[in-house]
Amino acid sequence: MVRDSPVPLTIGQTINGYELLDYLDSSSKRIAFRARNVASSRIEQLQILPESVQHDPERSARFMRESRILATLQHPNILTCHGVIELGGQLAISVEAIEAVTLADRLELGPMDTEEGVRSVLQVLAAADAAHAAGVVHREISPANILITPEKLIKLTGFSAAKTAADPSVTRAGTIVGSATYTAPEVFHGVSSLDPRIDVYSIGCVFYALVTGRPPFNQKAEYEVMMAHVQQQPDPPSRHNPVINGVLDAVILKALAKNPNDRYQSAREFYHAILNPGTVYVPQPAVPEPTVPSAPAPTVAVVRPAAISPAIVALAAGMLFLAIAILVLLYGGA
Repeated sequence: MVRDSPVPLTIGQTINGYELLDYLDSSSKRIAFRARNVASSRIEQLQILPESVQHDPERSARFMRESRILATLQHPNILTCHGVIELGGQLAISVEAIEAVTLADRLELGPMDTEEGVRSVLQVLAAADAAHAAGVVHREISPANILITPEKLIKLTGFSAAKTAADPSVTRAGTIVGSATYTAPEVFHGVSSLDPRIDVYSIGCVFYALVTGRPPFNQKAEYEVMMAHVQQQPDPPSRHNPVINGVLDAVILKALAKNPNDRYQSAREFYHAILNPGTVYVPQPAVPEPTVPSAPAPTVAVVRPAAISPAIVALAAGMLFLAIAILVLLYGGA
């Protein structure tokens, strides 16, 4: 239970078994500190709900659910949760402390090269597959909820909107969870289920962004983005990055199919399609219509004289000389 008057937290303070070392981040969702667990000497990250939302039942329920879900998911590509504590009268989640930035921050520098993008998305898919195997659908996979370390290790985080079969709904009817930029089209039709293909679509959007530097739909207004997910076909990624070949185009576009039945049916299937792209159907270019050849221009035959033998030429010359000599003899004295 959160107390009415939380204790102010300051750097250097030791409270409830934690020494607060650094102030890491603050947002509308949470405040984060780097702290040392006094009992174990382990460096951890403490995430605390901002005081402004401590008494919001929906936000508190999401916060507690995220901690509970994270505690059940043990995977190298999922941020490790050490537990929930009370810190100066405030709820806090203790997670592993790692040096990392979000993929959203990384994309500010431009697209990844194709090889790094593939390595990154394979790790996201491995994390999603582990979550799905545990009955958890993330529902909010986006670059903002994916961490990348200097060693290129990926950590999936941001499970506050995740759902399991045992969870009651804590989202108001009509509310879109997460960023519309990375949300599956069926969600805009009011589907809020445990279908893992929602995450498959979101990861397809992330993959698209990693290798092109932009999401599949980049309209300015959120409503326009929502309608694009529902109605428009995305450009092939190669249109924005000519290094991408037709096979990778097909892999990504299959994940972005409007109909969930036309997508990969699981994160694992998507993972293996990337590793074995030959298994993905690649549309071949249409065979062009045969054209009727134009009539060839008429040709004029050139008659060339036959080659004359040198012997014949010599004989003819001799006969001509003899004829001239006879004429001279006959008429020379006249």
